[in-house]
Amino acid sequence: MAGDCDNVMIETRDADVDARRVERVANRFLRQHAQGRFPGGQLVARRGGRVILNLNCGLARGWQNRGGDAPVAVRETTPFPVYSTGKPMAAIVIALLEARGQLDVTTPIASILPEFAGMGRDAITTRDVLTHRAGILLPDLVNNYQNWGNGDDTWRHLINTPPRYPRGTFAYMPTEFGIILDRIVRELTGTNIARQFQDTFAKPLGLTAMHYGLGDLALNDLAWTYWLNGRERYMVAGINVADRFEEKANHDFVFSAMNPAFSMVANATSLASFYECLVNGGWAPNGAQLIPKEVLERYTRRQVSGWNRSVRSYLSLGYGFMLGLPVPSFYGWWGSSGCFGHPGLFSSIAFADHDTGLSMAVITNGTRGIGDFFRKMVSLTHGMRLACR
Repeated sequence: MAGDCDNVMIETRDADVDARRVERVANRFLRQHAQGRFPGGQLVARRGGRVILNLNCGLARGWQNRGGDAPVAVRETTPFPVYSTGKPMAAIVIALLEARGQLDVTTPIASILPEFAGMGRDAITTRDVLTHRAGILLPDLVNNYQNWGNGDDTWRHLINTPPRYPRGTFAYMPTEFGIILDRIVRELTGTNIARQFQDTFAKPLGLTAMHYGLGDLALNDLAWTYWLNGRERYMVAGINVADRFEEKANHDFVFSAMNPAFSMVANATSLASFYECLVNGGWAPNGAQLIPKEVLERYTRRQVSGWNRSVRSYLSLGYGFMLGLPVPSFYGWWGSSGCFGHPGLFSSIAFADHDTGLSMAVITNGTRGIGDFFRKMVSLTHGMRLACR
C-alpha cells in the first residue's frame, strides 16, 4: 500500500467485486494523500450490505501548524464537516413529507409561507428549489457569516432581496437551498430539517455520527478544513471562495446555523451507510422501509439537466441530488448516469449507483478548487464502480 495509513480494510469475499480494482482504489487514495493533495481523509465503500473498503489516513487537525492545534490523526470515527454533501439529506426530509401527503412540491411556496410572495417569487415552488431553478442567490450572505446562526435574520434578508434570475433559471443555490427548505419544514412540522432528519432517518439507521450542526461535539473535535490552492480569488456562484476560506469554513457559525445546505457533520462510514439504504430502495438493515421506493426513484432520477449558470458547467439533478452523466462527472469518466449523491466544498463526496449497487463516501479536509477536486474524485469513484461490474 502507498502512503502512510495504519487502518486499511479490504473485504471482497461474497461481495461480487474485483479485489484487485478495490486495492488499486485504496492505493490511489493513499498516493493522493502522500502527494499532498489533502492533509487527511476517509474512504468507505459498501455493496450488498457489506463494507468492501474502509480506510483513513493523515491528519485531521494541526497540519503545518495551521488552525492552532497539535497534530491529530484521522481515525475511522473522526467527524468531518462535509458542507453541501448534506443537501440530499434535506431533500429526503422533503420526500418524506411529500410521501405523507403533508407537502405538494409543485405548489407555490407562497401558499405555505405568505411572506415569500412578491419580488417575482409568487410562482416559485419547492420543486424549483430542489432542482435549483428558483433563481434566488445571496452571495453577500457568505461574506457576512457572523449572521449565519440567526435563522430569522437570514430569512428576512432572503425575502427582502429580489431573485437574481427569473424562475426556471438553472443556477445552483449554495446556501439559499437550505434556508428556504428549512423554513418550509418548520412551518409544516414545527421542527427544523435537522430534527426531522435525525428522527425519521438517522436514528432508525443508527447513524449517530451524522447530523446537522455539532450535536454533542465540540468545535475542536472536527477535522479542520484547509485551503491548499494558494490563490486569493476563486469565484463560484458569485462568491470568492478563497476569501478568508479557512476562517469561514471552520467557524462555529457554520454549524450553529444548522443550515441543511452546508452544516452537515459526518464520517465516511455513516455517509456510505446512508446511501446504501437509498440504493436498496429505502430499506433499512432491520427490514423497515424508511421511505417509499417510488418516491425515492423520483428524487434520485433526472429532473433537470443543462448548463448551470452558477457553477458554469453542465449538471444533471434529481430532487436535491446531483446525478452522474454519460460523459465525465464526479462519479466516473463515463457511464455514471445511474449515480446520485452530492459533493461538498470541493473536498468530499458521497453517492450511490443504481447500476452497480455501490454506495461510497470520500471525505478529505483539503481543497484546491473544483478542477483538482474533479481529478481526485473521478479516479476513485470510477475505479470503484469498475470493481463492482
